[in-house]
Amino acid sequence: MKVKKLLKDVSYTVFSNLVSLLISTVLVLVVPKFIGVEDYGYWQLYLFYTSYVGILHFGWLDGIYLRFGGKKYADLNEKLFFSQFIEFLIFQIILGICIILVSFLSGDSNRAYILVMTACAMILINLRQFCLYILQDTGRMQEYAIATMVGRILYFVSVVILLLLQESNFKLFIIADILGRVLSLAYALYSCKKIIFRKLCDFYFTFGEIWVNLSIGIKLLLANFAGTLIIGVVRYGIQKFWSVQVFGKISLTLNISNLLMTFISAVGVVLYPTLRRTNKEKLRNVYSAIREILLNALFWGLLIYYPISIILPIWLPKYNDSLIYMSLLFPMCIYSGKFSLLISTFMKTYRFEKDLLVVNLISVLFSVILTILNVIVIKRLPVLMCSIIVILWVQSSLGEYILGKKLKLRSFHKIWAETIVVIIFMSSSWYLGTFQSMTVYMITIVIYTIFNKNSLKRGISYFH
Repeated sequence: MKVKKLLKDVSYTVFSNLVSLLISTVLVLVVPKFIGVEDYGYWQLYLFYTSYVGILHFGWLDGIYLRFGGKKYADLNEKLFFSQFIEFLIFQIILGICIILVSFLSGDSNRAYILVMTACAMILINLRQFCLYILQDTGRMQEYAIATMVGRILYFVSVVILLLLQESNFKLFIIADILGRVLSLAYALYSCKKIIFRKLCDFYFTFGEIWVNLSIGIKLLLANFAGTLIIGVVRYGIQKFWSVQVFGKISLTLNISNLLMTFISAVGVVLYPTLRRTNKEKLRNVYSAIREILLNALFWGLLIYYPISIILPIWLPKYNDSLIYMSLLFPMCIYSGKFSLLISTFMKTYRFEKDLLVVNLISVLFSVILTILNVIVIKRLPVLMCSIIVILWVQSSLGEYILGKKLKLRSFHKIWAETIVVIIFMSSSWYLGTFQSMTVYMITIVIYTIFNKNSLKRGISYFH
């Protein structure tokens, strides 16, 4: 593995994601202070819907992602990809029209508006993703980073202008999001101009190629979709059995708890094409090294919870009743981070899509059972919040067990020590004051780091 090239590519995506993190932080922390709880709830509902439009390519793009990972951009068949893009564009427009027609059946004008804008967002998101997968597969991380960043910057600027104008209508915030996505798509298309901007005479029907991509990509798509459903089911339960206001408040808490995932996602984007080019005999050692570094970094990263838990209630007093759940939700980044960067990435590298799908389907089933139990029988939000961590623990642990068994690695026993650290963090943060809980957790991770110092040293030394 070329560490210098990896670090250079990671730096591009980390910078891009750092910008996205800063923007997300401002949006998460500032917007709810200036707009009403109901408007914020509808805005979050739009963002919730758009988080699922990525499944509406039905594995087409995932097939491209899996088949061409590690290839060089110059080696791609430009006419083939151009034809694929035209066919994919037509397909997305047809789906968008169908969603708009469905919106007319909604009795709520606000929800109908959200569905129409979701249809527009779907076309923009999936067309951009077509280009982003090409850039990611071929290691063009600078262009990938810019494409993901420019739209967020325009979105941020638009939101700031709306706040300065004292506009609080959620519809305007959705339009700001659409404008950002248009700019992002435009740059992504420009980055792939040799493929996208060609004469129509270069187009030819590629039904055989489409079928290959769909048949390969559908398993990864279902696995990814199941992965988003794990938390989505819980959020849907909140939206269905509580009010839009409660949904918005809990969404705020979830967003804050997941901020660390921004950096983890940056590394994951670069890691996949790099691993595809790496000798498979070395991958086992790479896995072990990354695991040790990642888990230690994530546990120390949880310390950011304590200053946030002091500042946020002062800044957003009307969200006080939901911010108390941060102590229960913050460890989301531990399990989501480990699964996203480590387990999912290595399963895709080894082409274990079926195993990834099985893990996520079992986790979704577990999520459905716990959510039904919580919203119908128990009806207590603190229990529902705790169940999110339990669900993510099941997903992460099951995935690590299956991957470790296939790679003949002995890391599953470490899960129990990590689980104890998470339980100590959650229980001390929930029951003790900020200073006392921080002291308890600091002692805990120092002990954890001392016990794992040899493994951590080996992990760091592997990349030297």
